[in-house]
Amino acid sequence: MPNPMVSPDGRPWVIPAPDVPAIKRPIPNPALRHYPKLVGEHPRRWKFPSYLVNESTPWLRSLREMYEMPIVFPASLSPEAGLMLHGLVRNMRPRVAVEVGTFLSVSTHWIASALKESGDGALLHCFDDFGPIHKGPWRDAEMLSGREEWVKNRLDRAELLDRCRFYPGNSPLRLLEQRDALRAAGGVDFAFIDGDHGVYGAVQDFWAVEPILNTGAYVVFHDTFPDQCGGHNGPREILDRINEIGTGLYEKLELYLSPLNYGMGVLRRIG
Repeated sequence: MPNPMVSPDGRPWVIPAPDVPAIKRPIPNPALRHYPKLVGEHPRRWKFPSYLVNESTPWLRSLREMYEMPIVFPASLSPEAGLMLHGLVRNMRPRVAVEVGTFLSVSTHWIASALKESGDGALLHCFDDFGPIHKGPWRDAEMLSGREEWVKNRLDRAELLDRCRFYPGNSPLRLLEQRDALRAAGGVDFAFIDGDHGVYGAVQDFWAVEPILNTGAYVVFHDTFPDQCGGHNGPREILDRINEIGTGLYEKLELYLSPLNYGMGVLRRIG
């Protein structure tokens, strides 16, 4: 008699279920097979991809010029990370976006250009203390004053200034001040948090924006692998404890970055 579980050519009609372990435990990030580490000499600046060189597109021209400046390395997003951020924003098309940690506006360019290309009239609300930038590891350049005006001039050159609103000062306090206005604008659909990287500071920034996140909103953190990005623990703490720290319910995804794997964490609020 034919076996009802086997087709005439001997193949099973039904793929058997896997043997699912009763307990599953994650392994540490550095032990993951594809967890990238720096091989060879540490770079001194970001390399702007030749396929993005387009002098007829103002925001790409402005970005290329900035990536040639030593001061943007290594704290700004790499071009590869910027492309990923731009693609996410371009696809989700937020109406209200927040950036915490504008720094020199590299990430601002990537986000605001995506908002502009969507053509929805969306705005990016930028929170930063706009204080001095001092020399540091892998950065010999500094900017001791005038950062806010410098950023606005760059965004004007990129034809993105009209997409941005600026809130200088202590970012969690300024966010708290703007909650009602952002809520009235429809609530926050997207937030990029790349400001204070200590645990206290990062959590304060997240708490300041979390009550006005819409369901389905995305939150992106930069510098999520402390062993790769100089021991910054704040974003790591949030990702590891998100459903304890936040009042909403979140799912998360962690992404590797090239050529230096500082890491990027993506949260989506689902309840």
